[in-house]
Amino acid sequence: MIILTQTTDKLQVKLSGNITTNQLQCLASFRDTTTTSITPGRNVTLTNNTTAVDLVTSPSSSTQRNIEYLSVYNSDTSSATITFLFNDNGTTYELYVSTILPGEKIEYQAGIGFKTLDRFGATKISIVYQSAPLATGYSTVVLNNDYTNSNAIANTLEDITGYSFAVTSGKTYWFRFQYLIVPSAAATGHRVSINGPTTSELSYNTLLIAGSTSATATWNAAYGLPAATTSTSPTVGGVGYIEGIATFTANGNLIGTVASEVAGSGITIKAGSTIFYKQLN
Repeated sequence: MIILTQTTDKLQVKLSGNITTNQLQCLASFRDTTTTSITPGRNVTLTNNTTAVDLVTSPSSSTQRNIEYLSVYNSDTSSATITFLFNDNGTTYELYVSTILPGEKIEYQAGIGFKTLDRFGATKISIVYQSAPLATGYSTVVLNNDYTNSNAIANTLEDITGYSFAVTSGKTYWFRFQYLIVPSAAATGHRVSINGPTTSELSYNTLLIAGSTSATATWNAAYGLPAATTSTSPTVGGVGYIEGIATFTANGNLIGTVASEVAGSGITIKAGSTIFYKQLN
């Protein structure tokens, strides 16, 4: 149980970066206990990007505010990293930090603690590899809906909505974007790349599938590469990937991008395409 006992105690929540579309929805339920009464209470609020907001405010004098339940729901279109803070008269202590995808939520229940729930309501569990230098689990992002680029200008990269993850300045990440690509016509080539915040280190490999027996592999050290598209694409769908390591100098989202070789001819990244990533430091 989390208890606020001083008139300067409060519980706050903040994000590691700015939202894309919608601030996250927050709910708190608590009960105030004095020597003579027990009074239930609740609070609803929205996040404010990297500014900490009060999810549970300070209790009155001679009152214990017992926090029973907390919820932060990701109503945004991108993943978000949420930090819960105990604020002791201006000095903050981190209680829990987690990254959640759109449609997921973090809950706290007295007697149980914090947990992260996926969009189906199941508790998310990270797989930890104890032999790794840092025992941190791999996280995943799954593209929920098909994304099609049929831009009127050939070879124009577009961000793939919902195919991204949040990154933090000063942190290094390993990532693998694995995707299924389907063209509107076999004669329409494509390229797939990434875009994101500024970096001090960026190195990644791409594998573009041009047909049932051909593919193009490249090494890249800047966003938006390779610059050239394939000349064809497999009509039955091809599984390509982008894999690399980056150290970021700004908060934001690392996102997959796609371009069509032919103006107005669609290239689709299929739902179920998955990002695997891991923070290394």
